Amino acid sequence: RRPSSPRTLSNQSPPNLPAGAVPHVSRRSAPTPPKESRKASCSIHAGFLLHTPAAVPSREDEAKKVAPHVYRLEARAHLFGPARVLCFAAQRYSGHAHRRHPIPTPRPTPLEIIIRNRKTPPSGHADAAAGCLPLAREAAADSAGRNFVVSPLSIHAALGLVAAGARGDTRRQLLEFLGSPSLDALHGAPATELVGELNGLKQTSFASGVWIDRRRALRPEFMAIGRERYSATAESVDFVTDAEKARQRVNAFVKDATNNLIGEILPPGSVRSCTAIVLANALYFKGAWSEQPFDAPATFDAPFHTPDGTIVRVPFMTGRGKKHVAVYPGFKALKLPYKNDDGDGRQFYMLLLLPDDSTTTMKLSDLYDQAVSTPGFIKNHSPTVKVLVGRFMVPKFKFMFGFEASSDMRKLGLTKPFEDGNFSGMVSDEDRLSITAVYHKATVEVDELGTVAAAATAIHMAGSARGASPPKPRVDFVADRPFLFAIVEERSSAVMFLGHVVNPVNH
Repeated sequence: RRPSSPRTLSNQSPPNLPAGAVPHVSRRSAPTPPKESRKASCSIHAGFLLHTPAAVPSREDEAKKVAPHVYRLEARAHLFGPARVLCFAAQRYSGHAHRRHPIPTPRPTPLEIIIRNRKTPPSGHADAAAGCLPLAREAAADSAGRNFVVSPLSIHAALGLVAAGARGDTRRQLLEFLGSPSLDALHGAPATELVGELNGLKQTSFASGVWIDRRRALRPEFMAIGRERYSATAESVDFVTDAEKARQRVNAFVKDATNNLIGEILPPGSVRSCTAIVLANALYFKGAWSEQPFDAPATFDAPFHTPDGTIVRVPFMTGRGKKHVAVYPGFKALKLPYKNDDGDGRQFYMLLLLPDDSTTTMKLSDLYDQAVSTPGFIKNHSPTVKVLVGRFMVPKFKFMFGFEASSDMRKLGLTKPFEDGNFSGMVSDEDRLSITAVYHKATVEVDELGTVAAAATAIHMAGSARGASPPKPRVDFVADRPFLFAIVEERSSAVMFLGHVVNPVNH
């Protein structure tokens, strides 16, 4: 009896395929990279060589092959609801092959691409501005169920400038908090280098200033570092006789630098006659989506599930085609690149991390913990390959969040700068200075065209006679429940903005 020919995978679904299931994709139509790009692809996507053609087996090896098995991988993206998960089904078919021909190595299927998408290489260094990520986690935990956004990059720049004027144990603690072994290493960190380039990019701008009471003087070497590394300018003001006017000058500086998005960083009463120095910076970002992932006329209202069980109707953006999506244990990731209008290698993108729709899986707090405790977490969970998606829904959102950060910094071990710190590298007089408050505010708006975001950080310092510190104020991707987001610069992995959305309609 002649052996039967191997069964091939057609584009027809088997008769017992569940209703609504996605038909399988033939291996023959699966994409393979061109020869000239294989080397580069292998350096980026771990495990790619597993899918390259294997060596032709010998006749003895072929004789050992009794019945090669052909696997059909089918992906079905179930809608979110009770027990809604992304399921991968594998059906096995067997048949006899002609032993005269070598057994071909199959090309990767779209499902294998999704799985390979998870195997990104480890980063060469920890997340830029990683020292400020634990602070973001503490602030998020205190947000009391509100939408939340901060700029780790803005906080990194503000504390970096303070560290340049600190000495002794004060500098040591600041460097430990920022995750740098020395001041030179801090100034050479990817995040600090990015800060120095922001004003040369079309999507971003950055401004930094130091306001000092006219009875004091800044050390020239401190301001030299401020100008070179943090684009800082200095201004002499009279805190003793007109503290309110000085406060308004700082707020006007921030308002102008953020294109009117943040009108006030220093609240009323925060600047007093005992104020010695205020350091502040402002970051502005405006990016358009590079691949038009959303179809504006198709935006529609749908339910969004808040943490307390309330359901609100919000406008959802949607689109078709392939997206940068990857599936991980407990959550999914979506990467939305922005246009690179500068063409100089700086590439920004938004990353959305969506916990699975289950009470037993990962929550937002778990994602924060992983992002903070795992070096390179955000970079290594940014999808690198596009895959076909089924339902695709991302809500529009716009909100602002602000907080005073000194108590959270103390919880994380940064105490010296708040307790008669040594800032002799900043001012020329012998009076001891201390940080009395750290104010931070950020805002973000996401729609079908792109993203507009801004942030500001202000550090208030007082002399020895300071008053008390102010009180502490195919994958379906359906983001219809709380999710975490970040705006990241690709080359440096610097996290410019980090936050979460629990109710898109709350501004």
